[in-house]
Amino acid sequence: IVVANHRIIRLYPYIIMKKFIFTLILLSGITIYADGQTDNKHFSYTTYIGTGLSMSQPSRTPFTWQIIGHYHINQRLTIGAGSGLSIYEKALIPLYANAQFFIIRPRKLTPYLECNIGGAFSTAQKANGGFYLSPCAGAQLKMSKKLKMNLAVGYELQKLERAKEHTDPYFHTEFKEELSHGSITL
Repeated sequence: IVVANHRIIRLYPYIIMKKFIFTLILLSGITIYADGQTDNKHFSYTTYIGTGLSMSQPSRTPFTWQIIGHYHINQRLTIGAGSGLSIYEKALIPLYANAQFFIIRPRKLTPYLECNIGGAFSTAQKANGGFYLSPCAGAQLKMSKKLKMNLAVGYELQKLERAKEHTDPYFHTEFKEELSHGSITL
């Protein structure tokens, strides 16, 4: 807590968020390094960084970072689990199952379909996450033997519930607001 101009500013949530983002970045770097150290062809890791075009009200341009662990059933189908960080007006941490289907056998440029489904929780007080769905279509470009780059366009649906307050000279009220953020993701 910092006192500035007779106002108390609470820095604790911001410090936690900075530590959390630093930890996520560190874990993604470790994952990329660990993937380079293995010769197991059944497991792979993907990390995504993206944004989107908001399709809902209130309109917020989202920022998303995800990390997904994949198990390769065969050359064209993977299943896995993922997590990350989605920032709208509140930071949300989605946890989801993932399925990825490559439309053709892997080549230099391979088109694919992918879907993430699960839930999310909020890091903010007086807010709860909810249902999470993110289908997309994209292309995987093979950069080297172990490094590939995915480019995708999709849709992200993220439910959020938060407490709102309204105060005027006559009354004070607090109510629950349910939001459904939808965005075209890139």
